[in-house]
Amino acid sequence: MDPAMQPINGISLERYADLGAAIADFMNDPAKVAEIVAKEGVNPADFEAAKVGWTARMQDMSLMGRVAMAYMPLYQAALARRKGGQAQASYEDFVGASAAIKVWGPQVGLDACGVSMSDWSEVAGHWTQTMAQNMGQYAGHHGYLSQEEARLRAGGQPRRVNVVRAQGQMPQAVNANPMAAAMGVPAGVYVPPGATPVQAAMQNQVMQQAAQNQAAINADPFGHAFGQVAAFVTGGVVAGSNVMVRWPNGQEYGGRVMQTAPQQTLVQFSNGAQEWVPANAVRVV
Repeated sequence: MDPAMQPINGISLERYADLGAAIADFMNDPAKVAEIVAKEGVNPADFEAAKVGWTARMQDMSLMGRVAMAYMPLYQAALARRKGGQAQASYEDFVGASAAIKVWGPQVGLDACGVSMSDWSEVAGHWTQTMAQNMGQYAGHHGYLSQEEARLRAGGQPRRVNVVRAQGQMPQAVNANPMAAAMGVPAGVYVPPGATPVQAAMQNQVMQQAAQNQAAINADPFGHAFGQVAAFVTGGVVAGSNVMVRWPNGQEYGGRVMQTAPQQTLVQFSNGAQEWVPANAVRVV
């Protein structure tokens, strides 16, 4: 057997994924986790050792993500088996919970909305992908989110999320780290359970691209600065510009430039999503 897949304290990766699904709604309650694990016939101490060990293997760069990639479909299948299908909620509920997270943070916000971190990761994964695939339909998302956030900050009551299960439908890839969805990490991108909010955020492709672009700027800071001055003088693309972005399918979507870099432009679209796009796909309006 592959050494990286050897059981830890008698707990295989498949068994660890199944136990992870069993405790998915109680990750922040150690006593409840220990109770559930014990009912599953596993010594809580062995589970904790397995958790530390499997997490370390998932984070081991030398393993090239093999363990994490093997874990996710096992965890998805276990969730489907134990919960009866993918967690779903209405778009309105998604907006309500997203706003609550912005106001109070992930744990408090989701508690106020009556939804677990596990279910939220599935719901958020679904809507993140749906909006990315239908940008025109959800062009007003950022405005709806801002309105709900303002309502909550003015003392409004949080919206209770009604989670339903799509029977027989496999849950979308979710993260073991509950901060992942709040940090904008797409469903299917693994974030280790022990990662901090900053580490989770760095799994967001926008953040990764930003780091690469900053390195490119650092390599030629004066060239980039002169380019930005020239763009400003000539009415070109600079931070703050209102632009249209041409998608590969030929459609154009409006947005505002947040940052520029060599050959790349960070645009915030009208639905609130931010994405680095090729500079040649952007035009000022």
